[in-house]
Amino acid sequence: MAATTTAEQPARTASAGPPGALAPFPLDHAPEVATALDRLRIAPLVPSTLSGLPGRNDNWSGLTEDGRAVFVKRLAQPGAQDRFDRALAFERARSAAGTLSWRAPRFLGGDRENGVLVHERLDGPVTAAALADEGRHTPDLARRTGRAVAELHSLPYAEATSGATSRATTEVTSGSGGGSQAGGGTAAGEGGRNRVGSSAPPHPATTALSLDTYLRGSGAELEAWALLQQDRRVVAALTGLAEAAAAAPRLPGHGDLRLDQLLLIGDELYLTDWEEFRPADPARDLGGYLGQWLHRAATRMFSELDPDTSADPAEAHEAIVRNGERQLAAVRPRISAFWQGYHAARPEAADDPGLARRATALAGWHLYDRLFAAATFGHRLTAAQRGCAGVGRNALLRPADFASVIGLVAE
Repeated sequence: MAATTTAEQPARTASAGPPGALAPFPLDHAPEVATALDRLRIAPLVPSTLSGLPGRNDNWSGLTEDGRAVFVKRLAQPGAQDRFDRALAFERARSAAGTLSWRAPRFLGGDRENGVLVHERLDGPVTAAALADEGRHTPDLARRTGRAVAELHSLPYAEATSGATSRATTEVTSGSGGGSQAGGGTAAGEGGRNRVGSSAPPHPATTALSLDTYLRGSGAELEAWALLQQDRRVVAALTGLAEAAAAAPRLPGHGDLRLDQLLLIGDELYLTDWEEFRPADPARDLGGYLGQWLHRAATRMFSELDPDTSADPAEAHEAIVRNGERQLAAVRPRISAFWQGYHAARPEAADDPGLARRATALAGWHLYDRLFAAATFGHRLTAAQRGCAGVGRNALLRPADFASVIGLVAE
């Protein structure tokens, strides 16, 4: 049965569940869930216990009738089956890897035909994004994350692609497989209508918009496309970046690594959401993580200014530069720790001489991706949004120089 379209979806309101939770998507609009649970021999969900989280995929967090705490996700169309297959490939690779420094939510099963994944719910997780917001994301956590990503890039991918995919996939791990943010979800705004894709440039619309994209785009989105399309140096840099990525080593990768995909429960680190898992340039994951910190620094660069300087353009420029230096200095220890943790766990990364340049350029591209996500609901781009894109532009055009600015070890 096809998933309910966006236009048909009932409104969702805030829930009494975890922070950020919404009232769950009505199960009577998603009969695929009951079908999948029955095929997997998992008891039905108890509606009164359920909450949901923002994101492109409908999801339900709560209890089954036999008291089991679960997180159920119905993958959005189009491409649900492809993303199901990638999530299952991760489960196989993780099962074959043995002991790692990180964990993932336990996979209970999935139904490929209906695009449903079921995981054990994690109780009380805190995202790395929330820790960063609160000033509690330490360099040690960043170093541990770097190690975790290095271990991810060393997973036995051949194991992930072996075996046929059945209609209903039963449990494939005994304790620490994982794939979905079981207790979390895709953050609001990350799965926007015209999201460009922070880790896979260039997008066809860098040269021309389709009629549908033009007609559906907000005023701010059309401004953002014009900003990108008319910058020939950036378009050329994106083309060069894609060519460099195509020639790079291909390793098992997360494909959409963000701070809100990283969870802490006590001292245990979890990586979640595996529907984009695939062989890829390792810089793709590294750039996604670095770009999150760069975007935070750039956003504060323009938002935390003394309004008294705004009347004088020269003073405003000097204030932006000074604040930019402060904000980059604030995130640099975490970026450096992440990079060092990655290289310590995967010393062969030193044999890839372009890794830092590609990762830095992809971090710059992330700021354009965030520009498009923010523009979805706007009439005009703000000066701060244009300024953040300008920081991304510098990283894209001068990645070798910018790598040292943000704290990566010189190649």
